[in-house]
Amino acid sequence: MSHLTPNFRAVLLAASLLVLPHTSLSSPPQNPTVSGIRFWSNEEYTRVVVDLDGEVKYEANFLPADPGQGLPPRIFVDLHGADVKEDILNAPVQVRDGLLRVVRAGRFRKDVVRVVVDLERESGHRVFAMSEPFRVVIDVDGKPGAAAPVVPREGSAHASRAKIRVMLDPGHGGKDPGAIGPTGLMEKDVVLAIGRLVRDRLRKDDSFDVRMTREEDVFLPLEERTAMANKARADVFVSLHINASRNHRAEGISTYVLSRASDRHSLELAARENGVPVAKLSSVKFIIDDLSTFERKKESLRLAKTVNDAIVKNVNGRFGKVADLGLKQAPFYVLVGARMTAVLVESSFITNRREEARLYDPEYLAAIADSVAEAVRYYGERGALASADL
Repeated sequence: MSHLTPNFRAVLLAASLLVLPHTSLSSPPQNPTVSGIRFWSNEEYTRVVVDLDGEVKYEANFLPADPGQGLPPRIFVDLHGADVKEDILNAPVQVRDGLLRVVRAGRFRKDVVRVVVDLERESGHRVFAMSEPFRVVIDVDGKPGAAAPVVPREGSAHASRAKIRVMLDPGHGGKDPGAIGPTGLMEKDVVLAIGRLVRDRLRKDDSFDVRMTREEDVFLPLEERTAMANKARADVFVSLHINASRNHRAEGISTYVLSRASDRHSLELAARENGVPVAKLSSVKFIIDDLSTFERKKESLRLAKTVNDAIVKNVNGRFGKVADLGLKQAPFYVLVGARMTAVLVESSFITNRREEARLYDPEYLAAIADSVAEAVRYYGERGALASADL
């Protein structure tokens, strides 16, 4: 470029300097955004879910009513490093169920979104997060610590009793197939078939009001399943699943209640069912905070053992020896916040070729359904008796 004049060289150099900063700068990272607010409720319970498109840190606090300012009691959650969609910012969610008034979100200060839950009255509450995708769950309980165990109804005739409400929850569904067997059998299809069979068996007994979280091949988030049971004031919640393992020889029947994991496989199973890595699940604080009242935990343990024993007995009697893995505990998201007796059933290992073949057999599925229905009936009849044999 020796033939260029000094002035022209200066012009080219200046132009290059103008371009360099533009090409080297990247767009500033966008804060995770509050993309939705959902709720399920009755006058004694409401679950609010705040959906975000990325993970953030959060803080939850409570403020009592301030009559002088005309302010109700309220829960507020600060989402740090977050933003909020304009349509959510401008449209508070009207709940007005006798427990909650509204849920509103705003930009509290730079990079902090505050979600405020206006209450009708001071109530017990719990706030925790779920991952994959990230969301913050706010459970509000109008009767703090109230359990809903099954108790004997007055009178001897079925017609004079209040019905026991059972919520059956076939796991996975829709875009979530669950575990998949060696030949392609999907957990979501198996548990839906079992759920329908249990429903039909229990509905023959006038003592039960039976409902299902899903009756078709649709996807439901885990927190919605529990919320549906709470909203319906269910007495019993049974989540139906099929086990899986990297060890393809693993087999057997097990039932679970909510708690810390009782062994490594239980932790891995809960992580798979929750859709999160084991490392993230093992540090989740809500597992400790959400342990049910002693009475509800005791009722759940009793029902879980009854279900497990019934399946093992019936399968052994009709299909040969089955491994009894027994009663276990693990941090399943779908059981978090359940206000009733709640268990999760893992019927066979779909990753075991022999057990997958059984799961294709309608008679085998009928045996599992018979067992679950038998256990729920037995529990409903004797739910208030002391569990001395547990």
